[in-house]
Amino acid sequence: MNGKEIFLIPNIITLSRVFFLLPSIYYLRKNQMLYASIFLFWVFISDFFDGYLARKLNQTSFIGAILDPICDKLVVLALFSYFFLLDMVPAYYYDLILTRDIAQLLSIPVLLLWKKIAFKVKPRLIPKWGTALNFIILVFVALPLFPFWEKVQFPFFDTILTFIYSISSFVEVYILVTYIPRFIQIYKGTHDTFE
Repeated sequence: MNGKEIFLIPNIITLSRVFFLLPSIYYLRKNQMLYASIFLFWVFISDFFDGYLARKLNQTSFIGAILDPICDKLVVLALFSYFFLLDMVPAYYYDLILTRDIAQLLSIPVLLLWKKIAFKVKPRLIPKWGTALNFIILVFVALPLFPFWEKVQFPFFDTILTFIYSISSFVEVYILVTYIPRFIQIYKGTHDTFE
C-alpha cells in the first residue's frame, strides 16, 4: 500500500460518498428536498461508479477495497440513524444494522492497527445485495418526505417495504453470522479474506 492510492479516481469518488452525506442530511433536516435529493442521488449512485471505474481504469487498490465498505457502512449508519430518530425505521431493523455494521467497522482498527494483520476484502454476492437492500430501504423510507409523495397513489407501499425489510433482515443476519467466524479466522491467521 502506498499513500498515492488514496488519490486514485475511484477512491476519491468513494470518499465523496461520505463528504456528500453531510449536506444530504442537512438539507433533509431543512426540508429542502431538491438539494437533498441531488446529494442523496450522488451518495447512492457513487457506490456503483467507484467499483466500475476501479475495474475500467485498472485502479483497484488495497485502500480502495477497504474504503468502499467503510464508506458504505458510514452512509448506512448515518442515514438509518437519522430516519430512526424521526421514527421512520423499525427499532429491530435499526438494531440489526447497528450491530452488523459497527461489528464490521471495528474489525478494521482491531486487525490493521492493533494486530497489524493485513486482510483482503472481496465481497460475495450476498453482502453486495445486503448493501443494495439497505440503499433501497433508505430510498423507500425517504420518499414520504418529498412533497410530491402526497399526490402519488402507491398501492401496497407499506406491504412492499415490510417485505423488503424482511428479506434484508435475513440477509443482515446471514452476513453477521458468516462474518464472525471469518473475523476469528483472520485474527488467528488461518485466513486472509473477508468475503
